Amino acid sequence: MPDFATIRTRLAMVGALVLLFVAILFALQNTQPIRVNLLFASTEGSAALVLVCAFTIGVLVGVLALAPARLRDRRRIKQLEKEQRSQGPGQGEASGPSAPGRSDADTQ
Repeated sequence: MPDFATIRTRLAMVGALVLLFVAILFALQNTQPIRVNLLFASTEGSAALVLVCAFTIGVLVGVLALAPARLRDRRRIKQLEKEQRSQGPGQGEASGPSAPGRSDADTQ
């Protein structure tokens, strides 16, 4: 039986192919020209091209907006991993049989 990563990769490939097929159908059915004006610039292209470009720009803006938080999180994870390695085995774990916030009476 294939492992989870293999199944996930195959599902991602099938999903990508379905999206590609839908995008091709969309582009073939929306060929009418559209004029786009933005401040001093003006251009003309098919409806599908204009929509795909607008979507791509939106995705890029979203990725750029999330990049600082993602980089900060990665830096924090690396810092915590370094601290954990420097503490040695068993020093960073909670002592006792109960989890934090639970009393021994809760476990019985």
